[in-house]
Amino acid sequence: MRKVSIMLVTIGLIFLFLNSCLANDSTMVRKGKWGISLSVSGLSNLGIGLYQGGLGIKHWFSEGFALKSILGLSARSRTYHSIDTLYSDNKTNQATFAANLGGEFHFSKGSKFSPYFYTGLNYTAMTTTDYSATPVTKPPGWTTKRHTSTSSYGLDGAIGVEYTFFEHLSLAGEYQVGLSFQTDKIQNTVIPGPGVVQPPEMKTTTTTLGTRTSSLILTGYF
Repeated sequence: MRKVSIMLVTIGLIFLFLNSCLANDSTMVRKGKWGISLSVSGLSNLGIGLYQGGLGIKHWFSEGFALKSILGLSARSRTYHSIDTLYSDNKTNQATFAANLGGEFHFSKGSKFSPYFYTGLNYTAMTTTDYSATPVTKPPGWTTKRHTSTSSYGLDGAIGVEYTFFEHLSLAGEYQVGLSFQTDKIQNTVIPGPGVVQPPEMKTTTTTLGTRTSSLILTGYF
C-alpha cells in the first residue's frame, strides 16, 4: 500500500502543478482523436506483478468514450553472490508480458480534468528461472534450477483521472481492481545420479478478486 500512496500523491502534485501553470489552455476536442500512450505500472497482489513499462493506443469514439489497449513488458535479473567458496551464486531471471484492452467512460466532457471509469480484459504471462546455490561437489538429487511459468487472465475495473495540459497531450492516473484466473507451472531440475528421478511438473490454479495495479499514463494525440 505504501507504493500506492506514493504514486497517488505524485499524481496529485503533478495535476495541481499543471493546473496552475496551464490554466488558460483550451480543452482538446476528443471525438475522432487517436493517441499513443506510454504507461508505467506497479504494485500487484496477484502474485505476478512487477514494475512495467507499457506502450499502447487509444481512440475516442465520442467525447465521453474511448477504447484503449496497452502492452506491458518488464524484466529483472538478480544475483546473490555466495560468501562460501564451496557454493555457486544464486541467480534469478524474470520476465513479464501483459496485455490490456478495454473502454474508458468519462464523466466530464468539457473539462481538462476528466474523471473516468475503466473496464476491460487483461492477460499476463511471466516466466521465472531460479538457479540455486549449488555445492561444488554436486551431490545427486540436489535442485539446481526451478523454472516457473505463470499465466493469468481476467476482468479489470478502474477509476482514474485524465488531465489534458496541452492540446495534444494528456496525463492520466488510474487504480485498478480485477478478477483474475491464474495458473502456475513449476518444474525443478536436480543433479542426476544413481536412483535419482527428475521430479514431475507441479501445477496450481488460483482465482483472485482484488487489487491489480496503479498506473501513470502519458498520451500524445493526433
